[in-house]
Amino acid sequence: MSPLAVHVLPKIGQRRAATLTATDLSDALQSLWREKHPTAEKAIQRLGIVYRRGKLMGLPVDPFTVLSAQHILGEVHHENEHIAATRWQDAPALYQKLGGLAAGRMALRMTMLTLARSASVRGMRFDEVEGNVWTIPAERMKGRQGKVRDFRVPLSAPAMQLLEASAEVSEDFVFPSYYAGRGVSETALRNVLNNVGEAGRIHGFRTTFRTWVQDNEICSRDVAETVLAHKIAGKTEASYARSDLLDRRREVMAAWATYLEG
Repeated sequence: MSPLAVHVLPKIGQRRAATLTATDLSDALQSLWREKHPTAEKAIQRLGIVYRRGKLMGLPVDPFTVLSAQHILGEVHHENEHIAATRWQDAPALYQKLGGLAAGRMALRMTMLTLARSASVRGMRFDEVEGNVWTIPAERMKGRQGKVRDFRVPLSAPAMQLLEASAEVSEDFVFPSYYAGRGVSETALRNVLNNVGEAGRIHGFRTTFRTWVQDNEICSRDVAETVLAHKIAGKTEASYARSDLLDRRREVMAAWATYLEG
């Protein structure tokens, strides 16, 4: 249902749009603006459309009324919501808890070892691996279509062992779902974490690694950020820094795997 019908119309009643002031509109949206800002923004956008169309139809309304109401409401600053992450000191214990040959458990261990995003790991196929390098296709990388590239991930010895174990039961997806033709689901991975009593979330593994690197001075910022497939430079610098630092990342990933295995 339209946010206007749910949140605005009940407060302004049957009044004609031409009689409403910017203050009337801002008063109607005040609480929503603070508590459910995305919904309030949609309501403001819909109001703008209504007023502009009304103006084109020759009705005595001024679209500037909506802009003024938005100005009265002001800006809303939200604190970033941080994803719960396992402390790096607790990561080896969690890695041990995730032992076993179930697809969800193996996928979580691979996620911890490679620091790839969940969607990339869940969709991992054997034909994406050549030697000890896994190439994640651009379509499974985070970013706008056409703006991202394939990404190479160096696989440590424990990661290769996971591949070998999975190859005994699957020929396509490395971590297959119970349903044919697809990888294990995000829900399955979350359920495993919940079952072992882990409060940290899957995406939080990346924060765990990044904090481990920083606290222990493992490698340079550029190497650590490249492990996470983050951009490390502006356009000018990036035109010169074309290396994906594969060999340097391989050393870091081996050290991280050794740490996880205790």
